[in-house]
Amino acid sequence: WLDLGTFMVYLFPPVIMHTVSLESRCADDRPPGIYRHLLVGMYVLSPLVGVYSAAAVFNIVPRPQPFGAWMGISIGFLFVLASVYSTTVMLRQHRATRTPDQARLRMVMIFLFTAMSGLFVALIVLQEQRLIVQIIDRVTRTAPIYFLVASVYFENRFEFYDLVVKRALLLLLSVVALGLFLAIALPWLEQLPGGTVRPWLFAVALAPIAMVMPWLHASAERWLDRMWLGREFTPVDAVKHVLAAMQPATDEATLVRAAEAKLSEIFGARIAVLVGDQRPDGAEIETEVAMPTPVSGQPVRIAVLKAPGTRRILSEDLTMLRSLAGVLGFMLENIRLHQRRQEQDQLAQELRLQSSKSELKALRAQINPHFLFNALNAIASLIHTSPARADEVVEQLAEVFRYTLRRSDTEWAPLDQELTFARAYLDVEQARFGQRLTCTIASDHQAPAPHIPSMLLQTLLENAVKHGVSQAREAGRIDVRVQIDSAIRIEVRNTGPRADGRAAPREGEGFGLHNVRERLKGHFGDAASFSLTRDEAAGVTVATITMPLVRMTV
Repeated sequence: WLDLGTFMVYLFPPVIMHTVSLESRCADDRPPGIYRHLLVGMYVLSPLVGVYSAAAVFNIVPRPQPFGAWMGISIGFLFVLASVYSTTVMLRQHRATRTPDQARLRMVMIFLFTAMSGLFVALIVLQEQRLIVQIIDRVTRTAPIYFLVASVYFENRFEFYDLVVKRALLLLLSVVALGLFLAIALPWLEQLPGGTVRPWLFAVALAPIAMVMPWLHASAERWLDRMWLGREFTPVDAVKHVLAAMQPATDEATLVRAAEAKLSEIFGARIAVLVGDQRPDGAEIETEVAMPTPVSGQPVRIAVLKAPGTRRILSEDLTMLRSLAGVLGFMLENIRLHQRRQEQDQLAQELRLQSSKSELKALRAQINPHFLFNALNAIASLIHTSPARADEVVEQLAEVFRYTLRRSDTEWAPLDQELTFARAYLDVEQARFGQRLTCTIASDHQAPAPHIPSMLLQTLLENAVKHGVSQAREAGRIDVRVQIDSAIRIEVRNTGPRADGRAAPREGEGFGLHNVRERLKGHFGDAASFSLTRDEAAGVTVATITMPLVRMTV
């Protein structure tokens, strides 16, 4: 009954003819009616011959004599018909509809069909030459393997190289290594004791070859990849090299360029990294892989571009490229999220700065009338007691308001101008408080003076006067110290109660000091600081600003 499976060979000729007909047909091309009729006829004829031969085995119908010759002739005849039909159909295919690979496959298939036809004819004719007939019979029995190899090679030769040829060589290497080990170790293995323990001892004896085999496979595969396929990097090495190249990138364009350069080096081909629907400029894509990014889902495509002198990208290369595309997608999303966070921080910083500018203008509008009222009262009292001093105060008051108007729309000012303005402001306040206020200003800056946010120092001075000196009955003092090295440090010290009129320096601080903090944060972020401390023993409040050194060209 098992031998009856041989009669399935009679189904092969019509299936081969039908397959070739479908593969060779174009979208708008239908073969002439004669080809369809021949195919239908083969579907009828070949199974009938097979059924007749099977019935002859059971003597249901007369058995042809000799029966073996009948089987060989009938099978050979049907396969010759199938080969002639298939060759004719493939020759009909239009040249314009064939790709280069399809053209090469077509020529190989025509050669195989022609060769098989010759072999079947030889089987029919050379019945008396038993040795030749046996050789040809073995060749014809293995014919499906030839067609399978040709089809897989031309249609999926990447997989053919990696999964057939290389795996076959590794299997051959394993057999050779195992054979050599047994040839050397077998004399000692024969001396092992018998009984039920013998198989286990054999297994233990094979442990060294089992341990060496993975290393041998990896080394041989690495050598084959490098010598035959031109691969210089293992998958792990490739990921490490790509990550090392992409790590310094700070934006998407730099990341893509670094990845393209490293991938081209790894695979020995011209490779482009395409995001979304991008297309390479002036180049044709040979093959590509795509992976969606983990957050946005936008595809990241690694395209291998056609270029002369580059090696073939095989199936394992494509698998490695898919892995690297996933890594690249993750890095792209990371860069985008980082850039988006920076943009949001920049926007928040700009909004804080704009808000501080608006608050500063509002602060000036609130402070200037109050300051003017107090200064005019002081001048009115000096006119009768010290007219010369009244003239000086009027000039200083004019300088204060002149500077305030000039700097109302300017965010930065040179430090020496800010200090001159501070002296004028304090001179007017001294005229108001008389002997109750003593002021000093000291700075170690050198020309050219650095720049600081305009009116920043005046806000601290006004806060010191309003909440410090003016709240005390005894004489007060305001000292301004400016130190410059790698940064600018401005310190305003005043006697009297707490400089912001609150129970603690930071708790519920006033509008002016809040504006100082926001302006510093808007310009410098965490690089600048503002602190308000209290020395209870000395009865002094200290406001300190530290900011980076800024020099602007006028």
